[in-house]
Amino acid sequence: MSRVKQYLGKLGKRGELIIPLSFLGGSIYFFYLATQFAIPVKFMQEVFGPDIFPEMLLGVVMIVSVKLIYDYVKSGGLLEFAKVEKPRNFWITLGFALIYIFLLEIVGFVVLTPIWVVAYMYLIGIRRWQWLFGATSILSAFVIIVFPVLMHTPMPRGVGIFRMISLLVY
Repeated sequence: MSRVKQYLGKLGKRGELIIPLSFLGGSIYFFYLATQFAIPVKFMQEVFGPDIFPEMLLGVVMIVSVKLIYDYVKSGGLLEFAKVEKPRNFWITLGFALIYIFLLEIVGFVVLTPIWVVAYMYLIGIRRWQWLFGATSILSAFVIIVFPVLMHTPMPRGVGIFRMISLLVY
C-alpha cells in the first residue's frame, strides 16, 4: 500500500510539470494556427485581423506556463500549490460553460451573456447586487462593443424574439 501512495505522490509532483508543459505546447500550436487567419480589419489607422485576440490570449497562456515551469524547476520539484478552497466552483464553471455553449445559438450572444454572468456570479457566491449588476453591465457592454462592433466578429443572434433583441443592439 505504501508503494501505491509513493507512486501517486510522485505522479502528483510530475503533474505540476506536465500540465504547464501541455498548456505551453498547446498554446504554441494554437498560436501558430491563429497566425494563419488572413482577413485584416482596419480600425483607427491600424490593421487588425481576427488573429489579434487569440494571439494575445495565447501569449498570456504561454507566459504563465513558462512561469509555472520555471517555478517548478527552481524549487527542485518540491513546489506545492495551495489547496482549492471551493472545489464545487469548478463543477459550476464547467456546467455553466456547457450550458452557455448549448444555449448560445438559441438565445443569442447579446441576451444570454448578461443572464449567464449574473447567474454564474450568484452561484459562485457573489451576493451583493451592486457587484452582480455592475460587473454584468460593464463586462457585457465591453464584450459586445469589442467583438461584434469593433472587431466585426459574427456572434450568434439567437432565434425568434432573441434575434430581434440582438438586432436592436447591433
